[in-house]
Amino acid sequence: MPGNIMKNGILTASFGTTYKEARRLSLEAIDQSVLYKFPRFTVYKAYTSSIVKRRIYENEEILIPGISQALNKMLEDGIENTYIMPTHIIPGTEYHKILDTARMYNDKFNILKISEPLLSSASDFSLTADILNRHYNLNGMESNSAVVFMGHGSEHAANKCYSQFQDTLNQKGFFNVFVSTVEGTPDFETSLSILRKQTFKNITLIPFMVTAGDHAHNDMAGSKEDSWKNQLKALGYNIKIITHGLGELKEIQELYLSHLNNVINNTL
Repeated sequence: MPGNIMKNGILTASFGTTYKEARRLSLEAIDQSVLYKFPRFTVYKAYTSSIVKRRIYENEEILIPGISQALNKMLEDGIENTYIMPTHIIPGTEYHKILDTARMYNDKFNILKISEPLLSSASDFSLTADILNRHYNLNGMESNSAVVFMGHGSEHAANKCYSQFQDTLNQKGFFNVFVSTVEGTPDFETSLSILRKQTFKNITLIPFMVTAGDHAHNDMAGSKEDSWKNQLKALGYNIKIITHGLGELKEIQELYLSHLNNVINNTL
């Protein structure tokens, strides 16, 4: 392990969510898994969304730092070897914000390394698909049933990860499992056109996000006419809603930890 054990720090970096229960079940669970896996490191956390941080402070009077604030705190505490573990799904805009901010601190720490988001290699795609299969029994569904995962989506080139994950699902034979996004491609209209060409009667909606926050509760499962749930209901489908973030799954937490462990081991 590099350096004095008291000088090693880990910063978990998440987009964040205003949903208390989602924070507890996903982000705080991930933080606990980091503490358990790396007991000799001091663990800090930061959120990348300024809107989420502001709303949490306004509604709960909890002040959660951004990346710069957290790194400054680590410097004040005498941390010399810093490892940032993003909890993002793809290496998109939010992930690159972390990279850009960390770059300004490269000369301030002895070591400053950043682990990869969830979907970063072919192995990650395959492992994530297998985890979801084990948890949601994707290969055990009846032929008239389908699952639609809701991803966030991005204007960043990394949005292609969603299509790549769909390809992985198809390669594994999960032909009744579909990935759609709120703010990227494939969009929900595209997914609807694919679903309507099939003979599905039952559709389960599941967030493909680390937390089941605003998008999951409103865009996916909300009461408004244009929520995914209500659009599908209007087309005559029987809908089942699952509002659990990926970060709640122990095996997903372990995949994040393996990325972090790889970065730490590479500095030995």
